[in-house]
Formats: sequence, C-alpha cells, structure tokens
Amino acid sequence: MSQPHALPATACNQPTFISRQALDDKAWDACVTASPQRIVYGYTWYLDAVLPVPDWKWLGLVLPDKRGGYQAVLPVPLRRKKLAGVTCGWVVHQPFFCQFLTVFTMQSIDVMTFLRAVQQRFRYGSRFNLCFQEVLPTHDTSTIRLLTTHVLDLSVGYETLSQNYLLDRTQNLRRAQKADWTVTESTDVEPLLTLFRANHADSINGGVADWSYSMLRALCGTLNQRGLAIIRYAVCQGRIEAGALFVREGNRIIYLFNAASATGRKRNARTLLIDQVIREYAAKPYLFDFESPEKTSIRDFYRSFGAVDEPYYSLQWSRLTGVEQLMVRIRRLFLK
Repeated sequence: MSQPHALPATACNQPTFISRQALDDKAWDACVTASPQRIVYGYTWYLDAVLPVPDWKWLGLVLPDKRGGYQAVLPVPLRRKKLAGVTCGWVVHQPFFCQFLTVFTMQSIDVMTFLRAVQQRFRYGSRFNLCFQEVLPTHDTSTIRLLTTHVLDLSVGYETLSQNYLLDRTQNLRRAQKADWTVTESTDVEPLLTLFRANHADSINGGVADWSYSMLRALCGTLNQRGLAIIRYAVCQGRIEAGALFVREGNRIIYLFNAASATGRKRNARTLLIDQVIREYAAKPYLFDFESPEKTSIRDFYRSFGAVDEPYYSLQWSRLTGVEQLMVRIRRLFLK
C-alpha cells in the first residue's frame, strides 16, 4: 500500500482524538475514499460493523482541514479488557475481519505523530496492525512484528496470472474443474457460517464465541446492502461443501472468509472458487488480497497462486504498573 513521504512533525498540526459519536461520517469516508491508502477497513460503517458494542468501540484521530473536513484520519480500535483480573479499561486492540489500518491522507504528513499520539493516550496496546512504509521505531515498552498479507495484481490478465500458479495449484485446479462442482452465487452467509462451525471452529485456539458469528452476519448484511459482498458456494450432489466471502471495494478484492467440508477440501473446491474470481476480474485494475493469516500452510496455499508479499506491522506496547505486570505474569503462569 502506498504511503506519502513523511515531513518533519513541525510541518503539520497535531492530530486530535474525536469520539465516534462526534465524527463527521461523510468527511471521514470522503478522506478514506480519496486517499491512496484506500481500503474497506477504514470506512466508518465498516468499523462500526466489526467493533460491536458493548465491549468494543473506536475513536478517530484526525487532522482537520480548513474547510471543515479531514485531511488525514486514523481509526483507533478499542476493547474493554481485563488482564489477570486487573481492569485496564479501554485498550487498543485489532478487531476481527480488519487485517490492518493506516493513516488515510492525500497530504504529505508525518504519520509517526499519529502513532505517538495513540501510544501516549493508551498505556496498553494488545495488538495494533498498521500498514506504513516508514520503519516504525522501537522502544522499551513496545514490540513490533513485521507481517505480510499476499496480493495478486489482476490487471496483468488471466493468462499471465495462471502461468504464475505453482504446478501443484495448476494440477489441483484441473482436478476441481473435472469434479462435479456447481458454483452458485448468493447473498446468504448462513451456509458459510454453518460450514465453518462444523469443520473449522473446533481447531481455533480458545474456541469461537457466538458474538463473532453475529458480528460477521451483521457485517455481511452491511456489505450486501452496499453491493460489496461476493458470496460463492461450491455445490456437489445438492450439498454445499465449500463457500467464500469476497469483498470488492475500491481497487481491492479481499478474500475475507471461507470454509469447506472434508469433501470440499479433498476435491479442491476453494481453489476453484478463488480461481473463478481471479478469472472474472483479470485484466481489470484490481488487487486480489488473500488477507493471509499467520499460519504457514495457509500462506503457502496463497503463495501457490503466485501471490506476492505485502508487508504491514503489528504493534504491542505496555506501560502497566509494576504490580499490574506482576499479576499478569502470575496469572499466565497458572494458566499454562
């Protein structure tokens, strides 16, 4: 993701925190849309959907312009959290279905002023994912990890894209195409949630809370209303065996959520679903974003489509008191 070159902090005003209720939604969303960093995660309505009340919320960190709008904005996602029984209040925490955020702006500004403001206001950041070109500075209270999602430039056309598939992916695609799959399009996310519950939820460390399904259901409804959701199912002998939710906004198509039964996995249904979307939007000015997780096998699967790394940072920091830190360590010890 492109990012303006930074100027010294003295070259721009300091950003200001504004509560969600006080934000100008039109001005915020216009800033996101106009910026080269544009991505669906940054819009007010999307953030509202993935940060459900009562235990989640978000603030805006904004740089106003002279016309009453915003020349730069950074969403700050928050979660009410306890650490080892100690209430820390609202802490910075990355929500589900929002892989990274950034400072959205068309101006040349020092994005580090935004990050410093967040870390100064909130003494605990459990996870804050940011897509910056700048190398983020480290200090004693913070940890920074470099992560990657994986993207395909679809504008080069399907012939070039398919030639970059690894041999294993090409062979599995051929097997899927010869299988008895019918691909259907839908606006109903429920079969996808059912597939996930039955085939994937038990493998998630800590389980999957009911509110997560409710949140995804509401998010999908919002995306459907805006015409941004693409839901595809792979059907065999009348049974849905795999499904995928893609989000198309701006110049990016995000592979947001998927699930498959044992039959769907064995018969390469998800390879077929992904390839069909790639084929459909090839030779058009889109990036296909796999929204890669931190799991080697899945990342290797996405790389097999010829996807390339797109880096972003994951930040953690803590300025808890000595007593709080001791209680956290003791609780973690007993939870092992």
